[in-house]
Amino acid sequence: MPPYPGDVLRYSAHDPPHVPVIVWHMTGRCNLSCRHCYACAEHDATSSGCFDASESRAFLRLLAELRPPALLFSGGEPLCHPDFDHLLPEAHDLGLKVTVSTNGTLVTEREISLLARYASYVGISVDGPRDVHDGFRGSRGAFGAAVRALESLSSAGCRTGLRVTLVRPVIERLGEILELAGRMPLSRVCFYHFIPSGRGKLAKTLLPNGREENMAVRMIIEWTDGLSEARIKRRTPEVLTVGDASDGVALYRYMQSHCPERAKGALELLRRSSRKPVGVGILSIKWDGTVFHDQFSWAVPLGNWRDLENIIACCRSEPELARECKSCGEVGIICGGRRRGFGRECRAGAGNHLP
Repeated sequence: MPPYPGDVLRYSAHDPPHVPVIVWHMTGRCNLSCRHCYACAEHDATSSGCFDASESRAFLRLLAELRPPALLFSGGEPLCHPDFDHLLPEAHDLGLKVTVSTNGTLVTEREISLLARYASYVGISVDGPRDVHDGFRGSRGAFGAAVRALESLSSAGCRTGLRVTLVRPVIERLGEILELAGRMPLSRVCFYHFIPSGRGKLAKTLLPNGREENMAVRMIIEWTDGLSEARIKRRTPEVLTVGDASDGVALYRYMQSHCPERAKGALELLRRSSRKPVGVGILSIKWDGTVFHDQFSWAVPLGNWRDLENIIACCRSEPELARECKSCGEVGIICGGRRRGFGRECRAGAGNHLP
């Protein structure tokens, strides 16, 4: 099977690109009120400090010169930005590879045409079946709108993906989400481990324990393995988990038991991915122009977007390198024994082995 579009960034044996993926949180506004929102987005968020039209265009021109491998339009809800319909085609015309992260509820016929033409990929968040999703996001009908947007965009020829945050109520209904994903025409299904930041810091009950996360990862791996027969007939979606490097240990151990002939190759890919320095793969830029390592590190600003080139150079010259961990023996080198979940213990370490 040919590689997926993101494989060259994850598993290349060469150094990572000079410029990281750029996540532009273009607005702090959102039409929903999600309990886990890292951006604390609000319906009436102030526009104070946000880019005006000329600054937005100057920012895009700078990125066109720097040539990041991808530019992600995020928020808040990017479709709430008053200039979204103009900035997306402008970024595309400047040669930038643009992806869009949206809740899907504002995707009208006009947006479908716009996204299908100018976005290389659109990720839409779905957090459980209808009752869980609508309650979690504080809006009745949000689930139906998100699913319709995914189906309409796929029909229009746009690469689309389902984005799922692994909070406790979602894990409890994970089987239903997997069933939904299995029957939709998706390019990608992406599962994000919950990192309590922003409004999510106030929702500690959403945070699953290690046993619950282990169970969820095991279900995702088994579901993905079950898609293998379908690969013979058609290309199945790319399946990712994000936010916990010890998922790689779980996958490797599963492959040792179920497809040992492929486990060695998988371990080499995981090694390639894990040995890349932290801090050079992605940068997050808030709507006021402040630059951060990622969307969960907004307490530690790196500077302003106008100094982006120097910030990137500093990140590359003083990277945080992955450390080896002895608790898993040889396997430990693929995650460094660290969780990127801000202080929680590694689920793959000694005394906490995956089933």
